[in-house]
Amino acid sequence: MLQSRHWGLAALALALTAIPLQAATANVTVDYSQPKQTLAGFGGSITWTANDLSNFSAADQTAILDDLYNTSMPSAGLSIIRAGSMLCQFEPSAGTYNFNDPLIQSEMNWMNRVKSTYGVNQFMVTTWTPPAFMKSNGSCSNGGSVLTQYYPDLANTMVLWMQDAKAQLGQEVNIWSTQNEPSTSTSYDSASYTPAQFISFVTGYLKPAMVNAGLTSKLMLPEPAVYGGASYFDSNWGDPLLSNAQMDADLDILATHGYGSTSNLADPSQSAIQYNKPIWMTEISTTSGSYSGTITEALNWADSIYGALNTGNFRAWLWWWCMNYNNDNEGLIQYNNTTFTYQVPKRLYVIGNFSRFMRPGSIVLTTSTSNSNLEPTAVQPTSGSVAVVLTNKSKQNITTTVTFKGISTLPSSLTPYRTSSTENQAVLSPVPVSGGTVTITIPAQSVVTLVG
Repeated sequence: MLQSRHWGLAALALALTAIPLQAATANVTVDYSQPKQTLAGFGGSITWTANDLSNFSAADQTAILDDLYNTSMPSAGLSIIRAGSMLCQFEPSAGTYNFNDPLIQSEMNWMNRVKSTYGVNQFMVTTWTPPAFMKSNGSCSNGGSVLTQYYPDLANTMVLWMQDAKAQLGQEVNIWSTQNEPSTSTSYDSASYTPAQFISFVTGYLKPAMVNAGLTSKLMLPEPAVYGGASYFDSNWGDPLLSNAQMDADLDILATHGYGSTSNLADPSQSAIQYNKPIWMTEISTTSGSYSGTITEALNWADSIYGALNTGNFRAWLWWWCMNYNNDNEGLIQYNNTTFTYQVPKRLYVIGNFSRFMRPGSIVLTTSTSNSNLEPTAVQPTSGSVAVVLTNKSKQNITTTVTFKGISTLPSSLTPYRTSSTENQAVLSPVPVSGGTVTITIPAQSVVTLVG
């Protein structure tokens, strides 16, 4: 009896192994008749770490900047540079100004070099803290609020900084963000603002001072550490800020950071919709765990971009540090600040599968997918007709058929650029377009961008 049962199970196992596994498939639709938001671009911050670029060899400096900005090769393809105003260094004591501080000048040198070499000229500047003497705690760090009697002085200091930057960059900074993470007190540069304090300072002092100086930089707020979805962001920031008519008139861009659950970025801000404000995701990374440059880690950020662009209505997506020397995952370039050697994690190339081909001015298109493991993100690009990113999060290959709707003329073929555990935006053979569709297999845990 036992022997008979044993042979019965063996026969069943043989029968099961003889049944071929069904290949995973996905049907994706890209609808040009349903355009959504216009992208401002993708970026990363150079705050504090720009000062280390000059410590690398000339060849490594070029290679690092190529990895970050050169769109003619595998790269992050960034189009926005985020810098810090370093106001504590700029005005170390009342009425004493030093735009030549090394932390400021290293950022200016970086921005000028990238502008002249790669044509990247979108500059966003965030203040981490006002000058210490203006704050309630008298310190650059550990939070503290701006004393109201210093509101006019702070507005004047910010205007002077913008004027100095304009003279050195040959253009105004595009965006001025008044305060980084205004509800977070840290042991490094930080300060606190409530929505009411933002309204009082920006509408009463900063915006009038900029207008008087002839400055036209766009104003951005509030850059909290956590987005938390629409319910959190809108109730804590969006609605209190924008329900004030003057702030609604003065504020150009809403912004948040993406710490916490990245899936929250797929939940669109209703304040942004109600008041017709573009919203940017201006900082995201992870500090948990030691350095990991794997494709598995990188796919988390493809998923973040997918949610932010497709349903979150975000117009820009910025990583935290362009360069990072901590043994964690905060940087697109991981470097050693003793030996000045570096390595490039997979997340740089995965992010570049989006940013290298979705340039500023591209229009996000409505997409759908029949397979939740296959995430499509598509734009009407600024050059050509097609830029579609297909992210396969699963451990199984997915044969994908993409159907293009609402477009009269398509190229005869599309070029795939694939990032996987062994490839970095590798250029593959063109795939034919027939009858408004294209079929391609997306390998397990890979990202493929179709361009044409």
